[in-house]
Order: sequence, then structure tokens, then C-alpha cells
Amino acid sequence: MAEAHEEALPLAGRRILVTAQRRADDLAAPLVRRGAEVVIAPTLAVEKHIDEPVLLDQTRALISDPPQILIITTGFGLRAWNESAIGAGLGEQLVGMLNSTRVLARGPKASGALQQIGSRAAWVAASELSDEILRTLVAEGVDGVQIAVQLDGGGDAGLLAGLRDAGARVIELPVYRWGPPADPEAVARAAVDAGAGRYDAVAFTAAPGAAAWVDSLRRAGTLEAVRDLVDRDALRLVAVGARCAEPLAAAGLAARWPERSRLGPLTKLIAEGVSQAD
Repeated sequence: MAEAHEEALPLAGRRILVTAQRRADDLAAPLVRRGAEVVIAPTLAVEKHIDEPVLLDQTRALISDPPQILIITTGFGLRAWNESAIGAGLGEQLVGMLNSTRVLARGPKASGALQQIGSRAAWVAASELSDEILRTLVAEGVDGVQIAVQLDGGGDAGLLAGLRDAGARVIELPVYRWGPPADPEAVARAAVDAGAGRYDAVAFTAAPGAAAWVDSLRRAGTLEAVRDLVDRDALRLVAVGARCAEPLAAAGLAARWPERSRLGPLTKLIAEGVSQAD
């Protein structure tokens, strides 16, 4: 019976840190069902509808005069924008505007969110990177082209600057932003615990959150200890996608990610890797 129970709970005795705020429970639940102890310590907080009156004014202007190109960087941002538009009675017009212009999506999550609200992307960045969008548009030529950009929580300054340098007329659409963690003490404790080897895996769902986690390790003085654990495969860092893992790589921390940037494949990768680890 003990062996059967162990098979049913392959993550029994494993401890996993989730650094996300959004959908943290959705990520944690299947790991808990497999027997893991999951600690949730979001490294950043999401602040939606940061300046809704301005966003709605911009939305009305775009509905009246659609841009030649519109870039959707995040599915979360598009959904939040759509929520604001629906609340103002502009939901159908927003979708109509999206369907009347050329929409580029930064990855499958942004593309999927477009489909959910009744629109679709004309082109999707396979790499999920703004750099790919910028290279593609600059190669086409955007001098004088009006481009609206739904910004992610970090603002995507590189994309905006690159488009403007290429001569585009850029409209910024800030829908949400990243703020400080709701529980900084929990983040600090998690950084200390990570350096002490008290986790088997750490999960990331957004690049800014991963960058904030690295910063928390630096503040705690545990970055070198964590790097050593990762190098020895005593700690696994698992990101939802390549872009999410970039801040980890920049800090010398090797990470894994699933082929599809979704929570399901992320959970499966965590579960399989941790359960098979020595």
C-alpha cells in the first residue's frame, strides 16, 4: 500500500516555490495534488487599469481612426483592455477595430487572447520576443507608419524606442504595470530558503517576476549559493517560456521551459523533473 501511495503522490516530500501572482493557485494546485508542498511568494504585484480614463480616451481615438498596425504584447493585457472597453460600452467597437487593422501578437498567449475576444493575429512572433517583432517591422519599413502598442507591465521601452528610431508614429497603450510585492517579507524569506537548499524547484511565469526574484537573491546574499545549487541540479528553475527565462540566464542561472508556453506544460515539466530528481 505504501508503494501505491508513493506512486499516486510522485512529488511527496518535494518543496516548490511559485513566484507568480496571477494564476498562482492554478499553477500550484496540480503540484499539490501530486503531493508537493508549494510555497507561493509573488515577487511582483500586478496593478490593472492604472489610468483607465486615459486608456479609454485612447481606445475611442483608435476606434475612430484605427492604426495601420497594432501590437498585442500580452494576453493578460489584452483581456484587461477588453474588460475596460466592455465596462465603458466599447467592447464591440474595440473588437471591430482590431479586426480592421493588422494585428501582431508577441507569442501564442497574446494570439490566444485575441481569439478569445473574437479577433485574430495576422502574425505571431514565434520567439515570444519583442525583438522579433521589431526586426520584422524594421525590415519591412515603418517610416511614417502609425503603430499602436499594448504595453506589458514593464513598458517595453526597447520596442518603443526601436520603432520610433525607424520612423514609426507610436501610440502607447499602458494597461497594467508591475508593482512591489504584496508581501516583501515572504519574498525575502523565500530568497534565504532558496540559498539554503530548501526548495526542489522554483517556477516562473513572467520575465519581470524572474528578474525581481534574482534581485531578491542579491539582496539576501544568496545568489551564489542558488547558482551552485542550480549547477549541481539540486535546484531546478522552470520558466513558462524562453522570454520568461531571460533574466535568469543573465544572472548565470540555467532554467528549463516547456515547448508550449502554457501553465499545463509548465506544471508537467516541473512535476516530471522534480519527481525524477535524485
